[in-house]
Amino acid sequence: SSGINAEYGGLTRRMAICLRETGDPFIRTCFDWAGKQYARMLCGVVARYKKERGVDYRERDEFVDVVCMGQVFRAWDLMQYGFLKEFHAEGTISRVRLYKLLASGALGAARISNPMLQLD
Repeated sequence: SSGINAEYGGLTRRMAICLRETGDPFIRTCFDWAGKQYARMLCGVVARYKKERGVDYRERDEFVDVVCMGQVFRAWDLMQYGFLKEFHAEGTISRVRLYKLLASGALGAARISNPMLQLD
């Protein structure tokens, strides 16, 4: 799995460089599509959570917090347009906050599994 992730990360990096240098319309379309897919995925997860737990973020006007991991998010600026367009069209949630992971995901897993753990 990590080998495939590295390949996708490398491809994403090369495509981002090409788009930034040339403005290639096909690559622009690819990044717009990727942004739309992330928005659909996020809205789908939130809709399922709403169904299972009865939490409606639109009614409560709360933020949905999302931690972004991986090399693909280094090209967030290129996916942002597609994400926002789809996010607003879906209408499942009204506000989202995206966070970039600055430490290993293992630290978060350790913190969640043991709330008494001090990681500061």
